[in-house]
Amino acid sequence: MVYRLDIDPIAAEQIRALPAKALVALSEAFDVLQLVPERGQPIDPANPTGGVFQLVYGEGRGLVTYLLLADQERVDVLLVTWVTFEET
Repeated sequence: MVYRLDIDPIAAEQIRALPAKALVALSEAFDVLQLVPERGQPIDPANPTGGVFQLVYGEGRGLVTYLLLADQERVDVLLVTWVTFEET
């Protein structure tokens, strides 16, 4: 089964601001979400079936927060973050 990704407008804005390196890593994370969205960790460990998950990507520099709607075969991407380190 392949899940459909639905990108929230706020997440789309965050994606547009990502550097090129992050976009490559995010593309790989989206591949995972389309095939095995359960691979992410529940945002609330006390409620593992609550439907909201987080997936770390890009060697630990990025985080995708998403809602898994398995009955609709859909993943709603809510937030996308990326940590940028400044060199000194």
